[in-house]
Amino acid sequence: MRSLALPFCFCVLAATAFGQNTGAISGVASAPGGVLVGGANIQAKNTTTGTIYKATSSAKGMYTLADLPAGTYDVSATGPILVPFTQKNVAVEAGKTLSLNIQFREGTQLSTLGEDPTAIGADQRKHGPPSGPTPRMADGKPDFSGVWWQPTEVDPGQPEFLPWAVQMAKERADNGRVDSPQTHCLPGAVLRLGPVWEFVQSKDYMVEISDDDSPGFHQIYLSRKHAEDPNPQWYGDSVGHWEGDTLVVDRTAFDDRVWLDQALHPHSDKLHVIERYRRPDLGHMEIEITVDDPGILAKPWTIKRKADLAPTERIYEFICGENNKDIPHLLRK
Repeated sequence: MRSLALPFCFCVLAATAFGQNTGAISGVASAPGGVLVGGANIQAKNTTTGTIYKATSSAKGMYTLADLPAGTYDVSATGPILVPFTQKNVAVEAGKTLSLNIQFREGTQLSTLGEDPTAIGADQRKHGPPSGPTPRMADGKPDFSGVWWQPTEVDPGQPEFLPWAVQMAKERADNGRVDSPQTHCLPGAVLRLGPVWEFVQSKDYMVEISDDDSPGFHQIYLSRKHAEDPNPQWYGDSVGHWEGDTLVVDRTAFDDRVWLDQALHPHSDKLHVIERYRRPDLGHMEIEITVDDPGILAKPWTIKRKADLAPTERIYEFICGENNKDIPHLLRK
């Protein structure tokens, strides 16, 4: 479903449905072209108490964060293959509803046909994960094999980036993301997966494959440790181990040129990523990612995601350099 993009505004509307000391934030989440974003995860953090309030947008993109104590909030939102939205110092008054329309920007795909918000919305409507018990390997460990839709964030966390990292992300955005590695057919951001991706699992190693990245795959070794002097890699040096039914993947030694996330942040040579995967049943996966990089973050940042099995989808080869027509059209600031 499409609608005209709604202008960003702060419009205070009278309301009587809230308590004397509480208010609300309400609005519509949309992507470029007026595409309504359903299933967006939205949260407001009270800047005084640190309390976090959450909501999810409806199929028509509508959301409400209700029963918010009067005060100032940092509002953030995430959606599939979209740059996370943030708005700081949003003032909520008691007894009133603040109208805040969330307008996402596209990620690094630059509206490539099939990877634009319209196509993303169509993919979201195809989700219908099968039911059943968790499949298991011969040794009893959960089997994560299969094709999965891009994970959606259920808790984006509260990253506290250092000033230099914030400034670099701003410079990259102001420069039209022209230097994005993915734009130049190099691997995408460390925290990016999708639009669909696949796990191939054996007893001693796993292969993770993303369908629109170059080269789009990396190995996770389950029976070895990190190299004593690892060679820096775009996807990092990945080793895994089991904690009960949870697969824990430890990633270190990242190439200096890779970007951290879709919000264009850099990383330092101290970057360390821990991923925890659970498959509670046949059709669902739970993912927790902790980013520890004292070079860019004041403290470790934890993100929680979920993914649905995509049993009818396939991973096709992706040769970025064969048809990359973006470069001649990119404009520097």
